[in-house]
Amino acid sequence: MSSAASSLIASLQGSQDPDARVLLQMLELGANLARPHRPEFAFDMPSLETAEGITQALEASGWLTECFGPDDDNPDFLVIARREMLLDLAVLNDLSRRFEALAATHGGVYDGWGAEIVE
Repeated sequence: MSSAASSLIASLQGSQDPDARVLLQMLELGANLARPHRPEFAFDMPSLETAEGITQALEASGWLTECFGPDDDNPDFLVIARREMLLDLAVLNDLSRRFEALAATHGGVYDGWGAEIVE
């Protein structure tokens, strides 16, 4: 592990920020944050209409989206937004704030993000 990664891990430890906790977990699993990742941002939407509304808004901003209908484990529609990007805490915090507001505007809930590890 590089000294930069070690310093970043030290700075993230103990944080209550959900984005920082995901980044910390990824770093501990060997993620190389200097390389682009393809995070998935999740939205729980109560109806097909609200899912379609947020999907259109996300796609208009350049996000790739996918929508999944309700199932036995989740009564809501799940919308996933993806984009290849560098994982930077300030950017992720900004996206989380924007996505929380966007989800609320469309009657849903932003449920956070995750990404596969790129070494």
